[in-house]
Amino acid sequence: MVITIDVGNTNITVGVFRGDEVMATFRITTKMPRTSDEYGMLLSNLLEQNKIRHDDIEDAIIASVVPNVMHSLEGATLWCESEQYGSLKRN
Repeated sequence: MVITIDVGNTNITVGVFRGDEVMATFRITTKMPRTSDEYGMLLSNLLEQNKIRHDDIEDAIIASVVPNVMHSLEGATLWCESEQYGSLKRN
């Protein structure tokens, strides 16, 4: 599965896909400052609530119009990888 994260000025929209099938979508308020640990915990909890296993996430795609959030979100995906997920590849 792939997790996609679209960061807008008001909301962060997250989608999880298995191929072309949408497995889950949810929104998080774009709030600064928020640490990578906070984003990691939010993503982890939302995935669990949607019955998506962490180790099924194989990759992440992040698009953003809010540069200040990117560092924390990148850190969150790495936090999730090291703590719970399978191996995400950084390109």
